[in-house]
Amino acid sequence: MFYYRQYYPSIQLADIIECYWVLRAPNSFMDVPDRLIPGGRVELIFNFGDPADWLITADNPHGTRVSEPVIMGQRNQIFYVKSTGKIRMLGIRFKPGGLASFTNLPISDLLNMLLPAEQLLGKAVKSLEMRLLDCSDDYKQIQLLDAILKTELKNTPVDLLVVNQTIDMLRNSRDDISIDTICQQTGWYYKKLERIFLKNVGYTPKHYHKILRFNKAVRYMRTTNTLTDVCHVCNYFDQAHFIRDFRLFTGTTPSQFKKEDNKIADFLIKYQSV
Repeated sequence: MFYYRQYYPSIQLADIIECYWVLRAPNSFMDVPDRLIPGGRVELIFNFGDPADWLITADNPHGTRVSEPVIMGQRNQIFYVKSTGKIRMLGIRFKPGGLASFTNLPISDLLNMLLPAEQLLGKAVKSLEMRLLDCSDDYKQIQLLDAILKTELKNTPVDLLVVNQTIDMLRNSRDDISIDTICQQTGWYYKKLERIFLKNVGYTPKHYHKILRFNKAVRYMRTTNTLTDVCHVCNYFDQAHFIRDFRLFTGTTPSQFKKEDNKIADFLIKYQSV
């Protein structure tokens, strides 16, 4: 039986962590490669089921097979994932800039990367994995994760305030606000904003804006069959511009995407705010 559920972090971690999530599914759920569309987030994933093949591309059709805890970096292109059996995963989805509270590594170094979590967060990850396995249910696993992360939390980067303000302006503006307008309104120089974003979020502000708009468009596609409406609501210059971005992030056209069974994309679109 398919099961997916998200849990909110404690107040102390609410500015850093989007959610904790649990996924359980039978062998047939991802027995063929399924799309991983960019969502702008970094995730820490514990795999308690059979190994999965991550970051599959045309050039790397077998992907990277892992069963250990991994850091899934932010992405700016289409990848696929395939299970090798029963799925049982536990994840932490960090908010943009959130992982920077736990590591000094520039998040831009994680772009399109899959790394053993131990390599980034230290040997304590393996011990945490064993403790999570000993928990009797999902809720106790989440409680343990939350408690551990609160003890490991470094000082919140000062730059995170700038990151969050910029992202809020991009998300909440009724019009398609430009990065140049944000710089004018806040007094931040673009090069400084770009440097802060690359270090903490892993994208330039303009590329992150592009991913925000794409995700908004994919969600809006669930309510309309007219690409003209999608382009208008999401402020694309024209359909050609929208389709070009859509191909980059999904590997196909909007009409073909709607016809296909995109299991992971569907529940992320439903549950993951961007």
